[in-house]
Amino acid sequence: MNAEMPICVQIAALGGQGGGVLAEWLAEAAHIGGYPAQVTSIPGVAQRTGATTYYFEMYGQKNPQEKPIFCLFPDADGLDLMIAMEPLEAVRALDLGLITERTTVLTATRRIYSTAEKSVAGDGAFSSDVLYEALEGAAKSVVKMDIDALSAKPGAPGNAVMFGAIAASRVLPFDQQDFQQAIRVKGIAVEANLIDFAGGFNHAPTSEDTVCSNDTMEFELAPVAFAAEIEALPAPVRPLAGHACTRLLDYQNEGYGRLFLNRLQPFAAMDAELTSEVAQRLAAWMTYEDVIRVAQLKTRKGRLARIRREVGVDEAAPLSVTEFLKPGREEFASLLPPELGRKVMRGHNPSSSAGLPIRLPTTTVFGYGALKLLASLKGWRPRTYRYELEQDAIEQWLRAVEETSKVDANLALRTAKLAVLARGYGGVRIRGLDKLNMLLRDWNRKLKHDLPTLSTDVDTLLHHAHHDPDQGCGKTD
Repeated sequence: MNAEMPICVQIAALGGQGGGVLAEWLAEAAHIGGYPAQVTSIPGVAQRTGATTYYFEMYGQKNPQEKPIFCLFPDADGLDLMIAMEPLEAVRALDLGLITERTTVLTATRRIYSTAEKSVAGDGAFSSDVLYEALEGAAKSVVKMDIDALSAKPGAPGNAVMFGAIAASRVLPFDQQDFQQAIRVKGIAVEANLIDFAGGFNHAPTSEDTVCSNDTMEFELAPVAFAAEIEALPAPVRPLAGHACTRLLDYQNEGYGRLFLNRLQPFAAMDAELTSEVAQRLAAWMTYEDVIRVAQLKTRKGRLARIRREVGVDEAAPLSVTEFLKPGREEFASLLPPELGRKVMRGHNPSSSAGLPIRLPTTTVFGYGALKLLASLKGWRPRTYRYELEQDAIEQWLRAVEETSKVDANLALRTAKLAVLARGYGGVRIRGLDKLNMLLRDWNRKLKHDLPTLSTDVDTLLHHAHHDPDQGCGKTD
C-alpha cells in the first residue's frame, strides 16, 4: 500500500447476510485508524434474495493534507481483498477479472443456491470443489470459512465472523482494537458481534489451514426412534437416511418414516451409489408438497422472523405478508377421498391454468388461522386421492428399479434418477407422472425382450427432464 495504490476491498453479500453493516464497520475502522476511506454499494435484486456488492477503497496515508479522490467501483486486477458471504459471489468477481494474484479471498462455505442452480430439474448445484479450484487458481490466497461453526449462534448473518477474519488477514493496516471499536461505535448487537468477531479473528488466516467440506449437503440428525433401522443400512447411506426420516417425521408421522425405511430395505445390499440415489429420490418424492404441506410451511414457527431478516425490517416495524394462491381442480381433488377425487379429475386438462385467485394475509388472525386449519389436515392425508396417486407411482418406480438392478446395474441407477419427473405442481407434476407411467408400464417385458430400446428411452426421457423441462413433462401421448 502507498499513496498511489490504495487498498481496495469488495464485499459480496446476499439479502440478510449483513453486508451493509460489514461495509460500515470497515469504514468506521478506517476512520478510527485515521485513514481516509470511502464505501459505495451496488444493490442487486435478481439473485436469490438480492446480491449486493460493496466497494471499500482506502488511502494509504493517515490524515493526508489533501482530500483523496476515490473510485466508485473496482477495476480489473483491482482488488486486494475479496469478501464473499457466498462462494459463488466470489466466482462472479473472478469472472469479471477482479480477482488476480494480488487478491486475498475470504469466503464463507455456506451455500445459498442461485436461481440458475435451482431452476435445473434434479440437482443443478455447482460443485463447491469446482468453485474453490477456480478461485485458488487465480487468487493470491483463499480462506474458506464455516461461518456457522465459528459463530456463537449458528444461522446468524455471519458478518461479524467475517469482520474478524478480515482483521486476521492483515491486509488492512488497522489494529485489532480499531476493528473492535468500530463494532462498538455502530452499536448493533455489540456483545454478540464481538464474540463472533473473536471467532473469525482466531480462525487460521491462511488457505493451508482452512477447513472445508467437499460435500455440499448438510444432514439433520436421525430421530432416536429410527436409530436401529438406520444403523443396519450401509454406512454411506446412514446420514442421508437419518435426514430423510427427520423430514418424514415432520411431514407425516413415525409410521411414514418407517415406510420409507421398509421401501429402502431391498436396496440396502446393492451398490452404494444406487442405494443413495434411491434414498434421496424416495425421500424427496414421499415429501411431495401438497396443499397441506404448503400450509404447514407457511405457518412454520420463525417464518415471519426470517422474512423480517431478509427484508431488513426490525421487530418494532409493522409487517404485512400476503400469500398469493390460485387453487384449481387438482388442489381441490387432492383433499378428497380417492373415489371422489377421481371423479373430480375426470376430463381435466393438465395444461389448464384455471384456478381461483386468492390473496390471503398471513399476518392477520383470519389468514393465519385458515392456513393453520389446512395444515392440521395432515392426519387426513393418507385417506386422500393425491396420497393414493403418489404412493402408487412410487411403488411402480421402486419395482422397476429393483427388477432392473438384477439385469443391469447402470440402467437401474438411471431408472432411479427418473424420479426427477415427480416434480413441480399442478399440470407440470401430472404430465411428469404420466410420462413416467408410460415408460414404466409393462416394464418387465421391456426389460426382458427389448433392453437396448428401453435403455435408450430412459436416457431420452432423462435428457429431456434435465435440459428441456417443457418437453420432458410436455404433452402426453
